[in-house]
Amino acid sequence: MAIFGGWRLTRTGILFIIGIIVLAGLVTGGIFLVKNRGEAVRREEAVKVAEQNLEDQSEVAVQPVPVQESTEQTEANPSAATETTPVSASTSESLPQTGPAELQALGNVVIIALLAFSVSFYVASRRVSHHL
Repeated sequence: MAIFGGWRLTRTGILFIIGIIVLAGLVTGGIFLVKNRGEAVRREEAVKVAEQNLEDQSEVAVQPVPVQESTEQTEANPSAATETTPVSASTSESLPQTGPAELQALGNVVIIALLAFSVSFYVASRRVSHHL
């Protein structure tokens, strides 16, 4: 048994701390796994919608181009010789933002853990200094 910051550290205490760390790791891993699967499903749905939009746009009816008309008609009315078909503007949804946000969340957890440990060590050292 060792005395650590005024606490008696036993084998049960060490196993308890290790258990807490393992459970925290499993919960964090589960959260990342669920989040990544959700993003993958959203990405697949966006790809399906985009493919459907491309198929719909590629099925535009093609009209035959009229053969050259008399030059008198084209000179009199040049807009009649060139017909334009309106292009339908499809609404597209933007893909969700992915990237280092997951690592940033993990970094925030590590920073908070380090802050908590440093505060606890500081409090423990202050208690020891008062006893001396």
